[in-house]
Amino acid sequence: MNDPERPTLRYVAGRPMQCKDIPDEALVNAVRRTPQPYPVTPHFVSLRMSWDVQAALEEITGPLPYKLFLAKIRKLFHKGLLCGCDCGCRGDYHLSLECLNSTHGCGYRL
Repeated sequence: MNDPERPTLRYVAGRPMQCKDIPDEALVNAVRRTPQPYPVTPHFVSLRMSWDVQAALEEITGPLPYKLFLAKIRKLFHKGLLCGCDCGCRGDYHLSLECLNSTHGCGYRL
């Protein structure tokens, strides 16, 4: 992720940009707008890849540091709005409403 074109820090009103500067709804909508790479089946929730979700979000916010993007993803996981892998190892996300087992959450979330 050491891309010279990708910012490592952004400033908002003279201070470093924080998660609170990215609206929750903007990131949830970015996940919603991101195409699903595989068809949804009764046994498989299609996951959106992190680079696709980040690109969709950056259409609204402008370039974001990857660490800030991951921090915002984690906050939405804790709020129960997104599921998938929030540590960045797999980098796949889906909406909580798409979970196959809505009473217990998806199998990806620990």
